[in-house]
Amino acid sequence: MIEAPHPGVPPSPGERLYRWLDARFGLAKVVEFVQHKEVPVGGHSMVWYYLGGTTLFFFTVQVASGVLLLMYYQPGEVTSYESIRYITTRVPFGWLIRSIHCWSAHLMILSLVTHMFSTLILKAYRKPRELTWLSGFALFGIALAFGFSGYLLPWNELAFFATAVGTDSVKGLPVIGQWLLEVMRGGPDVTINTLYRFFALHVVILPLVIVAVVSVHLLFIQVQGMAPGMAHQRADRPGLKFFPDFLLRDLLLWLVCLIVLAVLVYLLPYGPGIPGIEWELGKKANPLAPAYPGIKPEWYFLWIYQLLKEFPAHLWFLEGPQAALLVVTVLMGIWALVPWLDRRAGRNQPSPMFTDLAIAAIIFMAYLMLKAWDVGGLKAGSTGLPDSRATAWTCSLIILGLASSVALLRMLAYKQRWMFFSGAALLQVVLNGVFGLDYIVAGGIALLVAIAGLVVTLRKSSGEPLEAPR
Repeated sequence: MIEAPHPGVPPSPGERLYRWLDARFGLAKVVEFVQHKEVPVGGHSMVWYYLGGTTLFFFTVQVASGVLLLMYYQPGEVTSYESIRYITTRVPFGWLIRSIHCWSAHLMILSLVTHMFSTLILKAYRKPRELTWLSGFALFGIALAFGFSGYLLPWNELAFFATAVGTDSVKGLPVIGQWLLEVMRGGPDVTINTLYRFFALHVVILPLVIVAVVSVHLLFIQVQGMAPGMAHQRADRPGLKFFPDFLLRDLLLWLVCLIVLAVLVYLLPYGPGIPGIEWELGKKANPLAPAYPGIKPEWYFLWIYQLLKEFPAHLWFLEGPQAALLVVTVLMGIWALVPWLDRRAGRNQPSPMFTDLAIAAIIFMAYLMLKAWDVGGLKAGSTGLPDSRATAWTCSLIILGLASSVALLRMLAYKQRWMFFSGAALLQVVLNGVFGLDYIVAGGIALLVAIAGLVVTLRKSSGEPLEAPR
Protein backbone atom coordinates (compact mmCIF):
# COMPACT_ATOMS: atom_id res chain seq x y z
CA MET A 1 0.00 0.00 0.00
CA ILE A 2 1.31 3.47 -0.86
CA GLU A 3 2.03 5.41 2.28
CA ALA A 4 0.92 8.99 2.79
CA PRO A 5 3.58 11.57 1.91
CA HIS A 6 5.33 13.58 4.61
CA PRO A 7 3.75 16.91 5.54
CA GLY A 8 4.74 19.62 3.14
CA VAL A 9 5.81 17.16 0.43
CA PRO A 10 3.45 17.23 -2.54
CA PRO A 11 2.25 13.77 -3.65
CA SER A 12 3.81 12.30 -6.76
CA PRO A 13 1.73 11.66 -9.91
CA GLY A 14 1.69 7.96 -9.08
CA GLU A 15 0.38 8.61 -5.59
CA ARG A 16 -2.33 10.90 -6.91
CA LEU A 17 -3.39 8.29 -9.48
CA TYR A 18 -3.47 5.60 -6.79
CA ARG A 19 -5.64 7.77 -4.50
CA TRP A 20 -7.98 8.56 -7.37
CA LEU A 21 -8.43 4.86 -8.23
CA ASP A 22 -8.61 3.81 -4.59
CA ALA A 23 -11.43 6.27 -3.92
CA ARG A 24 -13.46 4.72 -6.74
CA PHE A 25 -12.51 1.03 -6.74
CA GLY A 26 -11.14 0.32 -3.28
CA LEU A 27 -7.63 -0.65 -4.39
CA ALA A 28 -6.41 -0.64 -0.80
CA LYS A 29 -8.39 -3.83 -0.12
CA VAL A 30 -6.86 -5.52 -3.18
CA VAL A 31 -3.34 -4.50 -2.14
CA GLU A 32 -3.93 -5.76 1.38
CA PHE A 33 -5.25 -9.06 0.02
CA VAL A 34 -2.17 -9.55 -2.17
CA GLN A 35 0.19 -8.70 0.67
CA HIS A 36 -1.34 -11.37 2.92
CA LYS A 37 -1.93 -14.04 0.26
CA GLU A 38 0.20 -17.16 0.76
CA VAL A 39 0.88 -20.31 -1.21
CA PRO A 40 0.74 -23.42 1.00
CA VAL A 41 3.89 -25.50 1.35
CA GLY A 42 3.35 -29.22 1.87
CA GLY A 43 5.37 -32.40 1.77
CA HIS A 44 5.10 -32.53 -2.02
CA SER A 45 7.08 -30.50 -4.54
CA MET A 46 6.12 -26.88 -5.16
CA VAL A 47 6.52 -27.50 -8.90
CA TRP A 48 2.90 -28.61 -9.24
CA TYR A 49 1.61 -25.19 -8.11
CA TYR A 50 3.22 -23.52 -11.12
CA LEU A 51 1.48 -25.62 -13.79
CA GLY A 52 -1.65 -23.48 -13.78
CA GLY A 53 0.40 -20.36 -14.45
CA THR A 54 2.36 -22.17 -17.16
CA THR A 55 -0.87 -23.12 -18.89
CA LEU A 56 -2.05 -19.51 -18.66
CA PHE A 57 1.24 -18.32 -20.18
CA PHE A 58 0.91 -20.58 -23.22
CA PHE A 59 -2.71 -19.55 -23.59
CA THR A 60 -1.64 -15.89 -23.63
CA VAL A 61 0.90 -16.71 -26.36
CA GLN A 62 -1.90 -18.43 -28.26
CA VAL A 63 -4.08 -15.34 -28.14
CA ALA A 64 -1.29 -12.95 -29.18
CA SER A 65 -0.04 -15.10 -32.06
CA GLY A 66 -3.59 -15.92 -33.14
CA VAL A 67 -4.47 -12.23 -33.43
CA LEU A 68 -1.40 -11.67 -35.63
CA LEU A 69 -2.33 -14.60 -37.88
CA LEU A 70 -5.91 -13.36 -38.12
CA MET A 71 -4.65 -10.15 -39.73
CA TYR A 72 -3.70 -12.11 -42.85
CA TYR A 73 -5.82 -15.26 -42.74
CA GLN A 74 -8.88 -15.30 -45.03
CA PRO A 75 -11.31 -18.22 -44.71
CA GLY A 76 -12.61 -19.50 -48.02
CA GLU A 77 -12.30 -22.27 -50.57
CA VAL A 78 -9.78 -20.32 -52.64
CA THR A 79 -8.25 -18.22 -49.86
CA SER A 80 -7.64 -20.37 -46.74
CA TYR A 81 -4.76 -22.44 -48.03
CA GLU A 82 -3.37 -19.55 -50.08
CA SER A 83 -3.41 -17.15 -47.11
CA ILE A 84 -1.53 -19.62 -44.91
CA ARG A 85 1.03 -20.13 -47.66
CA TYR A 86 1.31 -16.36 -48.04
CA ILE A 87 1.84 -15.98 -44.28
CA THR A 88 4.61 -18.59 -44.18
CA THR A 89 6.42 -17.52 -47.37
CA ARG A 90 5.82 -13.80 -47.94
CA VAL A 91 4.89 -12.10 -44.67
CA PRO A 92 7.99 -11.07 -42.69
CA PHE A 93 8.40 -13.57 -39.84
CA GLY A 94 5.04 -15.07 -40.73
CA TRP A 95 6.44 -18.60 -40.50
CA LEU A 96 7.70 -17.72 -37.01
CA ILE A 97 4.30 -16.54 -35.77
CA ARG A 98 2.55 -19.61 -37.17
CA SER A 99 5.13 -21.92 -35.61
CA ILE A 100 4.79 -20.13 -32.26
CA HIS A 101 1.01 -20.53 -32.47
CA CYS A 102 1.24 -24.25 -33.22
CA TRP A 103 3.93 -25.08 -30.68
CA SER A 104 2.27 -23.08 -27.90
CA ALA A 105 -1.00 -24.92 -28.57
CA HIS A 106 0.64 -28.31 -28.01
CA LEU A 107 2.60 -27.11 -24.98
CA MET A 108 -0.53 -25.56 -23.48
CA ILE A 109 -2.45 -28.82 -23.66
CA LEU A 110 0.56 -30.77 -22.35
CA SER A 111 0.79 -28.38 -19.39
CA LEU A 112 -2.97 -28.57 -18.83
CA VAL A 113 -3.02 -32.39 -18.86
CA THR A 114 -0.10 -32.50 -16.41
CA HIS A 115 -1.88 -29.92 -14.23
CA MET A 116 -5.03 -32.04 -14.08
CA PHE A 117 -3.18 -35.24 -13.18
CA SER A 118 -1.14 -33.46 -10.49
CA THR A 119 -4.36 -32.00 -9.06
CA LEU A 120 -5.85 -35.48 -8.92
CA ILE A 121 -2.81 -37.06 -7.28
CA LEU A 122 -2.42 -34.24 -4.73
CA LYS A 123 -6.18 -34.29 -3.98
CA ALA A 124 -6.41 -30.55 -4.60
CA TYR A 125 -10.03 -31.04 -5.70
CA ARG A 126 -11.27 -31.87 -2.21
CA LYS A 127 -13.84 -29.82 -0.30
CA PRO A 128 -14.45 -26.91 -0.74
CA ARG A 129 -12.82 -26.85 -4.20
CA GLU A 130 -15.21 -29.11 -6.11
CA LEU A 131 -16.37 -26.32 -8.45
CA THR A 132 -12.77 -25.26 -9.07
CA TRP A 133 -12.11 -28.80 -10.30
CA LEU A 134 -15.21 -28.72 -12.52
CA SER A 135 -14.21 -25.38 -14.05
CA GLY A 136 -10.74 -26.79 -14.74
CA PHE A 137 -12.32 -29.86 -16.31
CA ALA A 138 -14.41 -27.54 -18.52
CA LEU A 139 -11.25 -25.66 -19.54
CA PHE A 140 -9.68 -28.96 -20.56
CA GLY A 141 -12.64 -29.72 -22.84
CA ILE A 142 -12.55 -26.23 -24.33
CA ALA A 143 -8.82 -26.54 -25.01
CA LEU A 144 -9.44 -29.78 -26.92
CA ALA A 145 -12.17 -28.05 -28.90
CA PHE A 146 -9.73 -25.26 -29.76
CA GLY A 147 -7.24 -27.78 -31.09
CA PHE A 148 -9.83 -29.68 -33.10
CA SER A 149 -11.44 -26.59 -34.65
CA GLY A 150 -8.14 -24.94 -35.52
CA TYR A 151 -6.75 -28.02 -37.23
CA LEU A 152 -8.90 -27.57 -40.36
CA LEU A 153 -8.21 -23.87 -40.93
CA PRO A 154 -5.13 -24.30 -43.19
CA TRP A 155 -7.42 -26.30 -45.52
CA ASN A 156 -4.60 -28.66 -46.51
CA GLU A 157 -4.78 -32.34 -47.32
CA LEU A 158 -3.80 -33.65 -43.89
CA ALA A 159 -6.21 -31.37 -42.01
CA PHE A 160 -9.09 -32.14 -44.36
CA PHE A 161 -8.93 -35.92 -44.06
CA ALA A 162 -8.10 -35.86 -40.34
CA THR A 163 -11.20 -33.70 -39.76
CA ALA A 164 -13.28 -36.09 -41.85
CA VAL A 165 -12.11 -39.02 -39.72
CA GLY A 166 -12.58 -37.12 -36.46
CA THR A 167 -16.06 -35.84 -37.19
CA ASP A 168 -17.15 -39.22 -38.55
CA SER A 169 -16.63 -40.77 -35.13
CA VAL A 170 -19.59 -38.85 -33.66
CA LYS A 171 -21.95 -40.93 -35.80
CA GLY A 172 -21.53 -43.60 -33.15
CA LEU A 173 -23.51 -41.55 -30.65
CA PRO A 174 -27.01 -42.98 -30.25
CA VAL A 175 -30.01 -40.95 -31.47
CA ILE A 176 -28.17 -37.65 -32.03
CA GLY A 177 -25.10 -39.02 -33.84
CA GLN A 178 -26.10 -38.26 -37.42
CA TRP A 179 -27.66 -34.93 -36.46
CA LEU A 180 -24.53 -33.84 -34.58
CA LEU A 181 -22.36 -34.89 -37.51
CA GLU A 182 -24.28 -32.63 -39.89
CA VAL A 183 -24.25 -29.76 -37.39
CA MET A 184 -20.46 -30.00 -37.12
CA ARG A 185 -19.87 -30.35 -40.85
CA GLY A 186 -22.64 -28.09 -42.08
CA GLY A 187 -23.91 -31.01 -44.16
CA PRO A 188 -23.28 -34.72 -44.62
CA ASP A 189 -19.67 -34.22 -45.81
CA VAL A 190 -16.67 -32.07 -44.96
CA THR A 191 -16.92 -29.05 -47.24
CA ILE A 192 -16.09 -25.37 -47.18
CA ASN A 193 -19.17 -24.95 -44.94
CA THR A 194 -17.31 -27.04 -42.34
CA LEU A 195 -14.38 -24.65 -42.56
CA TYR A 196 -16.63 -21.64 -42.00
CA ARG A 197 -18.18 -23.26 -38.94
CA PHE A 198 -14.82 -24.25 -37.50
CA PHE A 199 -13.46 -20.75 -38.13
CA ALA A 200 -16.38 -19.14 -36.29
CA LEU A 201 -15.96 -21.64 -33.46
CA HIS A 202 -12.20 -21.09 -33.24
CA VAL A 203 -12.03 -17.28 -33.34
CA VAL A 204 -15.37 -16.17 -31.87
CA ILE A 205 -17.36 -18.72 -29.87
CA LEU A 206 -14.61 -20.60 -28.05
CA PRO A 207 -12.63 -17.45 -27.11
CA LEU A 208 -15.74 -15.94 -25.51
CA VAL A 209 -16.47 -19.15 -23.63
CA ILE A 210 -12.91 -19.72 -22.43
CA VAL A 211 -12.52 -16.14 -21.19
CA ALA A 212 -15.65 -16.59 -19.08
CA VAL A 213 -14.58 -19.99 -17.70
CA VAL A 214 -10.99 -18.86 -17.04
CA SER A 215 -12.35 -15.84 -15.14
CA VAL A 216 -14.55 -18.07 -13.00
CA HIS A 217 -11.68 -20.51 -12.44
CA LEU A 218 -9.30 -17.76 -11.34
CA LEU A 219 -11.99 -16.22 -9.13
CA PHE A 220 -12.48 -19.54 -7.33
CA ILE A 221 -8.72 -19.84 -6.79
CA GLN A 222 -8.44 -16.30 -5.43
CA VAL A 223 -11.39 -16.73 -3.07
CA GLN A 224 -10.42 -20.20 -1.79
CA GLY A 225 -6.66 -20.03 -2.30
CA MET A 226 -4.48 -22.88 -3.52
CA ALA A 227 -5.21 -26.23 -1.94
CA PRO A 228 -2.93 -26.94 1.03
CA GLY A 229 -1.28 -30.31 1.52
CA MET A 230 -3.16 -33.14 3.17
CA ALA A 231 -2.83 -33.66 6.91
CA HIS A 232 -0.28 -36.43 6.32
CA GLN A 233 1.72 -34.12 4.00
CA ARG A 234 2.86 -31.68 6.74
CA ALA A 235 0.24 -29.08 5.86
CA ASP A 236 1.17 -27.03 8.94
CA ARG A 237 4.41 -25.77 7.42
CA PRO A 238 4.54 -21.96 6.95
CA GLY A 239 3.32 -20.81 3.55
CA LEU A 240 5.18 -18.91 0.84
CA LYS A 241 4.26 -15.27 0.27
CA PHE A 242 2.48 -14.91 -3.05
CA PHE A 243 3.92 -11.43 -3.57
CA PRO A 244 6.72 -11.14 -4.30
CA ASP A 245 8.16 -14.64 -3.62
CA PHE A 246 5.81 -16.92 -5.55
CA LEU A 247 5.04 -14.37 -8.26
CA LEU A 248 8.72 -13.81 -9.07
CA ARG A 249 9.30 -17.56 -9.29
CA ASP A 250 6.26 -17.86 -11.55
CA LEU A 251 7.58 -15.11 -13.84
CA LEU A 252 10.97 -16.81 -13.96
CA LEU A 253 9.29 -20.04 -15.04
CA TRP A 254 7.43 -18.11 -17.73
CA LEU A 255 10.79 -16.89 -19.00
CA VAL A 256 12.05 -20.48 -19.10
CA CYS A 257 8.92 -21.51 -21.02
CA LEU A 258 9.52 -18.68 -23.48
CA ILE A 259 13.10 -19.86 -24.04
CA VAL A 260 11.95 -23.46 -24.58
CA LEU A 261 9.29 -22.25 -27.01
CA ALA A 262 11.84 -20.17 -28.92
CA VAL A 263 14.25 -23.12 -29.20
CA LEU A 264 11.52 -25.45 -30.47
CA VAL A 265 10.27 -22.88 -32.97
CA TYR A 266 13.77 -22.30 -34.31
CA LEU A 267 14.87 -25.95 -34.51
CA LEU A 268 11.52 -27.51 -35.50
CA PRO A 269 9.40 -24.80 -37.16
CA TYR A 270 6.95 -27.35 -38.59
CA GLY A 271 6.96 -29.78 -35.68
CA PRO A 272 8.99 -32.93 -35.06
CA GLY A 273 7.29 -34.75 -37.94
CA ILE A 274 5.52 -37.21 -35.64
CA PRO A 275 1.89 -37.97 -36.56
CA GLY A 276 -0.28 -35.68 -34.47
CA ILE A 277 2.54 -33.19 -33.89
CA GLU A 278 3.22 -31.77 -37.35
CA TRP A 279 1.94 -28.77 -39.28
CA GLU A 280 3.79 -28.79 -42.59
CA LEU A 281 1.42 -27.10 -45.05
CA GLY A 282 1.72 -29.74 -47.77
CA LYS A 283 -0.87 -29.92 -50.53
CA LYS A 284 -4.17 -28.10 -50.70
CA ALA A 285 -7.26 -30.09 -49.71
CA ASN A 286 -9.12 -31.80 -52.52
CA PRO A 287 -12.48 -33.19 -51.35
CA LEU A 288 -12.64 -35.43 -54.44
CA ALA A 289 -9.26 -37.07 -53.85
CA PRO A 290 -9.08 -40.39 -51.97
CA ALA A 291 -7.79 -40.26 -48.43
CA TYR A 292 -4.25 -41.52 -48.12
CA PRO A 293 -3.45 -44.11 -45.39
CA GLY A 294 -1.91 -43.18 -42.07
CA ILE A 295 -4.11 -40.19 -41.27
CA LYS A 296 -3.99 -39.57 -37.51
CA PRO A 297 -5.49 -36.87 -35.27
CA GLU A 298 -3.59 -34.62 -32.89
CA TRP A 299 -1.63 -36.47 -30.20
CA TYR A 300 -4.14 -35.69 -27.43
CA PHE A 301 -6.89 -37.47 -29.40
CA LEU A 302 -4.76 -40.49 -30.28
CA TRP A 303 -5.96 -42.66 -27.40
CA ILE A 304 -9.59 -42.21 -28.46
CA TYR A 305 -8.63 -42.84 -32.10
CA GLN A 306 -6.90 -46.10 -31.16
CA LEU A 307 -9.71 -47.15 -28.83
CA LEU A 308 -12.17 -46.83 -31.74
CA LYS A 309 -9.91 -49.14 -33.77
CA GLU A 310 -9.74 -51.73 -30.98
CA PHE A 311 -13.50 -52.25 -30.87
CA PRO A 312 -15.10 -54.65 -33.34
CA ALA A 313 -17.77 -53.53 -35.81
CA HIS A 314 -20.49 -54.89 -33.53
CA LEU A 315 -20.41 -55.56 -29.80
CA TRP A 316 -23.58 -57.13 -28.43
CA PHE A 317 -26.44 -54.70 -29.13
CA LEU A 318 -24.12 -51.75 -29.93
CA GLU A 319 -22.12 -50.68 -32.91
CA GLY A 320 -18.36 -50.68 -32.28
CA PRO A 321 -17.98 -46.87 -32.33
CA GLN A 322 -20.99 -46.51 -30.04
CA ALA A 323 -19.44 -48.88 -27.49
CA ALA A 324 -16.08 -47.07 -27.67
CA LEU A 325 -17.67 -43.65 -27.19
CA LEU A 326 -19.73 -45.04 -24.32
CA VAL A 327 -16.51 -46.14 -22.61
CA VAL A 328 -14.98 -42.70 -23.17
CA THR A 329 -18.11 -40.99 -21.81
CA VAL A 330 -18.15 -43.14 -18.66
CA LEU A 331 -14.45 -42.53 -18.03
CA MET A 332 -14.81 -38.77 -18.50
CA GLY A 333 -17.87 -38.76 -16.23
CA ILE A 334 -15.93 -40.52 -13.47
CA TRP A 335 -13.09 -38.05 -13.95
CA ALA A 336 -15.42 -35.06 -13.56
CA LEU A 337 -17.14 -36.48 -10.45
CA VAL A 338 -13.96 -37.40 -8.57
CA PRO A 339 -14.43 -34.69 -5.87
CA TRP A 340 -17.75 -36.27 -4.88
CA LEU A 341 -16.57 -39.86 -5.19
CA ASP A 342 -13.44 -39.40 -3.07
CA ARG A 343 -14.96 -38.93 0.36
CA ARG A 344 -11.76 -39.73 2.27
CA ALA A 345 -9.95 -36.79 0.69
CA GLY A 346 -12.93 -34.62 1.62
CA ARG A 347 -12.23 -35.56 5.24
CA ASN A 348 -8.52 -34.73 4.75
CA GLN A 349 -7.54 -38.41 5.02
CA PRO A 350 -5.19 -40.41 2.77
CA SER A 351 -6.93 -41.56 -0.40
CA PRO A 352 -4.75 -44.16 -2.11
CA MET A 353 -7.55 -45.45 -4.33
CA PHE A 354 -7.82 -42.22 -6.31
CA THR A 355 -4.06 -41.81 -6.52
CA ASP A 356 -4.00 -45.24 -8.12
CA LEU A 357 -6.88 -44.23 -10.38
CA ALA A 358 -4.70 -41.46 -11.84
CA ILE A 359 -1.81 -43.90 -12.42
CA ALA A 360 -4.21 -46.36 -14.08
CA ALA A 361 -5.55 -43.62 -16.38
CA ILE A 362 -2.01 -42.74 -17.45
CA ILE A 363 -1.21 -46.41 -18.21
CA PHE A 364 -4.47 -46.84 -20.12
CA MET A 365 -4.03 -43.77 -22.32
CA ALA A 366 -0.26 -44.09 -22.79
CA TYR A 367 -0.57 -47.64 -24.14
CA LEU A 368 -3.25 -46.62 -26.63
CA MET A 369 -1.23 -43.57 -27.73
CA LEU A 370 1.90 -45.64 -28.36
CA LYS A 371 -0.12 -48.16 -30.37
CA ALA A 372 -1.67 -45.34 -32.40
CA TRP A 373 1.87 -44.17 -33.23
CA ASP A 374 2.69 -47.70 -34.46
CA VAL A 375 5.73 -47.82 -32.19
CA GLY A 376 7.78 -50.89 -33.10
CA GLY A 377 5.43 -51.88 -35.91
CA LEU A 378 7.27 -50.25 -38.81
CA LYS A 379 10.63 -51.55 -39.97
CA ALA A 380 13.28 -49.06 -41.01
CA GLY A 381 12.68 -47.93 -44.59
CA SER A 382 9.38 -49.80 -44.82
CA THR A 383 6.46 -48.12 -46.58
CA GLY A 384 3.89 -50.86 -45.98
CA LEU A 385 1.30 -51.23 -43.26
CA PRO A 386 2.62 -51.56 -39.70
CA ASP A 387 2.69 -54.96 -38.02
CA SER A 388 -0.01 -54.65 -35.34
CA ARG A 389 1.35 -57.61 -33.38
CA ALA A 390 4.85 -56.16 -33.26
CA THR A 391 3.41 -52.78 -32.29
CA ALA A 392 1.43 -54.25 -29.38
CA TRP A 393 4.48 -56.24 -28.21
CA THR A 394 6.82 -53.24 -28.25
CA CYS A 395 4.31 -50.86 -26.63
CA SER A 396 3.50 -53.35 -23.87
CA LEU A 397 7.18 -53.76 -22.99
CA ILE A 398 7.64 -49.99 -22.81
CA ILE A 399 4.59 -49.52 -20.59
CA LEU A 400 5.51 -52.54 -18.45
CA GLY A 401 8.97 -51.13 -17.77
CA LEU A 402 7.75 -47.63 -16.95
CA ALA A 403 4.79 -48.77 -14.84
CA SER A 404 6.94 -51.19 -12.87
CA SER A 405 9.41 -48.41 -12.08
CA VAL A 406 6.58 -46.14 -10.90
CA ALA A 407 5.10 -48.93 -8.76
CA LEU A 408 8.49 -49.58 -7.15
CA LEU A 409 8.89 -45.86 -6.43
CA ARG A 410 5.43 -45.69 -4.88
CA MET A 411 6.14 -48.65 -2.60
CA LEU A 412 9.62 -47.62 -1.47
CA ALA A 413 9.36 -43.83 -1.32
CA TYR A 414 5.68 -43.30 -0.45
CA LYS A 415 4.79 -46.62 1.22
CA GLN A 416 1.76 -47.02 -1.05
CA ARG A 417 0.25 -50.49 -1.35
CA TRP A 418 -3.16 -49.86 -2.98
CA MET A 419 -2.53 -50.67 -6.67
CA PHE A 420 -5.57 -52.57 -7.90
CA PHE A 421 -6.55 -50.03 -10.58
CA SER A 422 -3.04 -49.57 -11.98
CA GLY A 423 -2.47 -53.31 -11.68
CA ALA A 424 -5.63 -53.98 -13.70
CA ALA A 425 -4.60 -51.47 -16.37
CA LEU A 426 -1.17 -53.09 -16.57
CA LEU A 427 -2.74 -56.56 -16.72
CA GLN A 428 -4.72 -55.50 -19.79
CA VAL A 429 -1.52 -54.24 -21.40
CA VAL A 430 0.30 -57.51 -20.73
CA LEU A 431 -2.57 -59.73 -21.90
CA ASN A 432 -2.99 -57.77 -25.11
CA GLY A 433 0.62 -56.93 -25.93
CA VAL A 434 2.60 -59.86 -24.59
CA PHE A 435 0.13 -62.74 -24.90
CA GLY A 436 -1.76 -61.46 -27.95
CA LEU A 437 -5.22 -61.59 -26.34
CA ASP A 438 -7.92 -59.43 -27.92
CA TYR A 439 -7.89 -55.93 -26.43
CA ILE A 440 -11.56 -55.99 -25.41
CA VAL A 441 -11.29 -59.46 -23.85
CA ALA A 442 -8.14 -58.41 -22.02
CA GLY A 443 -9.95 -55.32 -20.77
CA GLY A 444 -12.85 -57.41 -19.50
CA ILE A 445 -10.51 -59.72 -17.57
CA ALA A 446 -8.63 -56.76 -16.11
CA LEU A 447 -11.90 -55.13 -15.04
CA LEU A 448 -13.03 -58.30 -13.24
CA VAL A 449 -9.69 -58.56 -11.45
CA ALA A 450 -9.92 -54.92 -10.35
CA ILE A 451 -13.47 -55.41 -9.04
CA ALA A 452 -12.47 -58.58 -7.19
CA GLY A 453 -9.51 -56.85 -5.56
CA LEU A 454 -11.70 -53.91 -4.61
CA VAL A 455 -14.31 -56.15 -2.99
CA VAL A 456 -11.66 -58.02 -0.99
CA THR A 457 -10.15 -54.74 0.19
CA LEU A 458 -13.55 -53.39 1.22
CA ARG A 459 -14.30 -56.49 3.27
CA LYS A 460 -11.02 -56.13 5.13
CA SER A 461 -11.67 -52.43 5.76
CA SER A 462 -14.60 -52.72 8.13
CA GLY A 463 -16.30 -49.45 8.85
CA GLU A 464 -14.77 -47.63 5.88
CA PRO A 465 -16.97 -46.02 3.20
CA LEU A 466 -17.47 -48.02 0.02
CA GLU A 467 -15.30 -45.83 -2.14
CA ALA A 468 -12.52 -45.23 0.34
CA PRO A 469 -10.61 -48.37 1.38
CA ARG A 470 -7.44 -48.05 3.37
